[in-house]
Amino acid sequence: VRADATVAPLCRHEDDVETDLFLDPRPYSIPPDFEIVDENVVGTYGEGWYGQRPVPSLGGGPGYGAEADEIWSVEESLLETLEEDGVDLPLLDVGIAHGEKARGGALF
Repeated sequence: VRADATVAPLCRHEDDVETDLFLDPRPYSIPPDFEIVDENVVGTYGEGWYGQRPVPSLGGGPGYGAEADEIWSVEESLLETLEEDGVDLPLLDVGIAHGEKARGGALF
């Protein structure tokens, strides 16, 4: 649950820092009768540290017009606990082309 009371699932990126979690870009839906209230929280798993990682582009970083991915950095022990509890964090292969639009596309 984000600060603006929206729910966004997290994922990991293939070939990236293992302890950095990203917003899952795939479509998802929440049942219309589901309320985001404390009573519906089934569990919590420690804390993560919020940050932004600039998407490769031709200049600037966040604040200078460049895109950035939101990330949450967590401890390795937290990932181990999630795995032990059967919580699945999808591992997405965003590929080398992630953020390549400023350079005209990936080279193949």
